[in-house]
Amino acid sequence: MKKSLFVLSLLCLSTTVLAQEHWTLNKCIEHAREHSIDIQRGQNALANAELAQMQSKLAFLPTANINGGYYWNFGLTIDPITNTRQPGSRQTLSTTASGNWTLLSGGRNLYQLQQARMSSVAALYQLEEVKNNTFLNIASAYLQIIVNMQLEAVADGQLKTSLQSLERTQLLFDNGAISKDNYLQSVAQTKNDEGNLTSARNAVLLSKLQLFQLLQLESDFEDFEIAMPEVNLAELSLNDYGRDDLKEEAVRKQPSVRAAEASLESAQYGIKLANAARYPNLFFLAQLNSNYVQGLPYFTDFVELTTYTLVENPITGNIEQVPQVVNVPDPNSQIDYTIGNQLADNWNQFIGFGFQVPLFNGGQTHAAVQRAKIQENNAALDKKASELAVRQTIERALVDAKNSLALYNAANASSEAAELALNNAQLNYDQGVISAFDLGLSKNQFLAAKSQEIQTKFDYLFKVKVLEFYLFNQITL
Repeated sequence: MKKSLFVLSLLCLSTTVLAQEHWTLNKCIEHAREHSIDIQRGQNALANAELAQMQSKLAFLPTANINGGYYWNFGLTIDPITNTRQPGSRQTLSTTASGNWTLLSGGRNLYQLQQARMSSVAALYQLEEVKNNTFLNIASAYLQIIVNMQLEAVADGQLKTSLQSLERTQLLFDNGAISKDNYLQSVAQTKNDEGNLTSARNAVLLSKLQLFQLLQLESDFEDFEIAMPEVNLAELSLNDYGRDDLKEEAVRKQPSVRAAEASLESAQYGIKLANAARYPNLFFLAQLNSNYVQGLPYFTDFVELTTYTLVENPITGNIEQVPQVVNVPDPNSQIDYTIGNQLADNWNQFIGFGFQVPLFNGGQTHAAVQRAKIQENNAALDKKASELAVRQTIERALVDAKNSLALYNAANASSEAAELALNNAQLNYDQGVISAFDLGLSKNQFLAAKSQEIQTKFDYLFKVKVLEFYLFNQITL
């Protein structure tokens, strides 16, 4: 099962108080929570989703921009103030402040915000899924260390027993009480037990190294030790764990299912968002601009000048002079026309409303809607697949737990029988009834039975805890 060992995250509640240098499972998980690269990437994905949601909220506000530029013009140019053609080189400055506020857009901003919210929720549950997977890898490595340490303890006990037997066999052989063949068989069994202990220690070392590397620790590996949790299989029970209501509730609350549900809602808003492109847009516009032209004359005083226009009198037919008084700049009052003065004098403003009615855009809107519907269908299939996967995992966990219990009971009985057989073989060997070879066979049978008992014990324990994790989202020991 994908997360079958995640439940180990709470086993630390039953661990004894150990030395500070011993790593409990909770300490390993908390370290990974802060330093895991996968979790940090998941947090970045969530941060991106939250930024997209914030941006969708700000899309309801108007946009504002300030544009401008300073230009060097050469040759015949258009004067931006008088709008006339002027020869020669000159320098000009233009500035524009503009704003645009979308008033109606077919609900596009609203649907975009709702879609961003659902995407943010999906990212949150996806982060929880990443955490579960990360803790799974750590818990799996932690479990393997525990199993290997117990197998090492069994191998060590077997070696100590073989060494004691070898001492007695050595004494008997030196006194001529047994044959050299029996003595050599006892030596061979001791060497075999030494090899088994070496292999067990190597397995512990390699499993510790795996967890050490998963935690990305920078401390000395030689000082890395874990704490051994205490477990009681008698407290485990599978009563009522197969109820349908528990299973359906467990399916509903899993992060993978919740993430799939949020992704489905996001895809549904995506369809509405794509359809919004079919509706007209209404927006409000405002603009403020000004210009500056180098060398433009500026006069502080004006004089009156009378001009005469020849006009034919329609009654008499005579040509008459019609006077007209105009104000013209006084050449003696010309001063520098600064940038600030020109910009202040040349302001131009306008406000208005604009609209856009989509008629045809090459089928882009239609294609976008169809793609959104396909995405929504895929999201619905993903949700169904997630629910099915969790439901099957729970069903499989229940069956596996029952089978593991049966295997553990059988392995426990086999281990007890093998231990009795070994004790009897040791007694017969001490009395000279059987050879060292026969005693070695009994020891190997006991070692195999004990190893199987240890493995089935923890297999049963964690499969029950996996089932409890899915059903109740908590672990009690």
